[in-house]
Amino acid sequence: MARLMGIPRPTRIVRALPSLRKRSTGPSEPGEGGRAVHRNDWVRSAPATTVRATLQRVLMTPLMKSQVRLHVHDVEALDRLGTAAVLVANHSSHLDAPVILEALGPRRRRRVAIAAAADYFFDVWWRAAPSGLVIGTYPLERRGGRGQNPSAQLLADGWSLVIFAEGGRSYTGEMRPFKKGAAYLALDAGVPVVPIALRGTFDAMPPKKNWPVKGRPPIHVTFGEPLHGREGEKAGEFTTRIEEAVAKLLANS
Repeated sequence: MARLMGIPRPTRIVRALPSLRKRSTGPSEPGEGGRAVHRNDWVRSAPATTVRATLQRVLMTPLMKSQVRLHVHDVEALDRLGTAAVLVANHSSHLDAPVILEALGPRRRRRVAIAAAADYFFDVWWRAAPSGLVIGTYPLERRGGRGQNPSAQLLADGWSLVIFAEGGRSYTGEMRPFKKGAAYLALDAGVPVVPIALRGTFDAMPPKKNWPVKGRPPIHVTFGEPLHGREGEKAGEFTTRIEEAVAKLLANS
């Protein structure tokens, strides 16, 4: 996986799987501006989930260990949930998604899907297929595109979601204001939100870099206590609580 940290272009491995291209090119649906979004629902099938678990164990984990020093704090808070959840983290690097998966560990990440920008990761099949197969991404419209809502369906099916609520990577390393989408989803589905603070990913691999810096830089992943929607709480109010929780974790990590 020469470019697991970013999204690889077609390789001999992908070209050797003609059925992968056939399945990943459809179905598609219109996104922002009427462009096609290549859905990848098949990556959450039982066979694909098993393949992903194997790829993460034999490729992702050794690669991460060779490139960064990962420190995980309080991930055990997830074990008390007993339900699907929305995991909300700050976002400043393409490292963020694999770092979270590695911090979760094999058992916790098996039914976790990661929201990725539909306009970048799902505009062509060769990004939609490998990113979904290896790290479990699914398309999320950053500005509320048309079509069905895959996030709500995944939560209903018992999948936990990783959502970067800033709507995109921070190009300064400083956390930006959160958007309301994650709070809407959690309130509608009646599931908790788990705040996550990522410290060090920006320095390890800032935007416009395709590989981590040398020296195995340290990265800290801190999981907070689950937040539950309050009776009558609006999405904007819940978003403020989520943002404050992530900011507090960052300050103390």
